[in-house]
Amino acid sequence: MPARSKVMALPREVRERLDRLLIERGFSGYAQLAEWLAEQGHPMSHAAVHRYGSALERRIEQVRLSTEMAQTLVAATPDDSNAMADAALRIAQDRMFSLLLAAEGGDLKQIAAAARAIAETARAGTAIRADRRRALSEAAEAADGAARRAGLSTDTAAAIRAAIEGLEQPA
Repeated sequence: MPARSKVMALPREVRERLDRLLIERGFSGYAQLAEWLAEQGHPMSHAAVHRYGSALERRIEQVRLSTEMAQTLVAATPDDSNAMADAALRIAQDRMFSLLLAAEGGDLKQIAAAARAIAETARAGTAIRADRRRALSEAAEAADGAARRAGLSTDTAAAIRAAIEGLEQPA
């Protein structure tokens, strides 16, 4: 297992200031940032700062992409929060599965945490689908009752119910 990053061992306030400086400088000027860290009493190579900065830049980009995906989901499904929640869960599961694969053969705690997170999102997905089935069933029952009150035949009411229940997409 590789040694822990010297940057991660920095005091929290120094690392937070370094993060802000990296962002402000557009993830460049690593040699100057290494000099600044040395002035703060934390000498390290510009390569160590560069590795940390590159990882931070990737994380920020991932958050930006996730935010864009969430905004796209909201725009695509403004009236169906269950569909949006289901899609968000699928994205989260995909990301967690990628983390699980990346941790393969690595830290058992990371693997266990990823597996637990995947299981929790699976349970949330099951709850969303159960809510959707319950809502569709209630809508079908209401439509069935309205059809009968309107004097429609049992076959017609059953066809309406089947059409409403058929709206549920397979999981």
